[in-house]
Amino acid sequence: MNSINAVMHQSKYSKAPHPVFTIDGVALDQWIKGVIYTQSGEDDTEGLVPAQGWLIDDEQQKHAWQLLAPLPEDCSTVVPLLICPDDMDLSCTVAVVEQVVRGEKLIWERFGRAVDLINGVVTAVAWNLHVQRAEFSRLQFEEACAEFKRLTEHEWA
Repeated sequence: MNSINAVMHQSKYSKAPHPVFTIDGVALDQWIKGVIYTQSGEDDTEGLVPAQGWLIDDEQQKHAWQLLAPLPEDCSTVVPLLICPDDMDLSCTVAVVEQVVRGEKLIWERFGRAVDLINGVVTAVAWNLHVQRAEFSRLQFEEACAEFKRLTEHEWA
């Protein structure tokens, strides 16, 4: 099982530390590789920033937080996780995860790039062919989300 935490971290293109999720101690934008590519075929995932906290549209921000919250029953949800720090919206570069709830486990089953949106909701995803997944205890995930929200609201200026 993986560990997930929320910490302050300075991403590649940010000017100051901000809240990020870490998986097994590695910042999420560095942990997921090969999700977002430049036109020349280079991995451009590193440097993306969390959708939760960075989205400038209030409705998109609300949806990003709601989608991150695990549902009480066995199901899956597509969650926007990382966005381009220049645009700060869901219209440009968006890394998503298929988040699966199985009892007391929460699994980030696969990662991909959003390719279509309707009213701020991701409707189509180009899934990453590199199989990378993470499995957390639901309790630890919920604690990490609560800490992420606290850091976003009280520590990040």
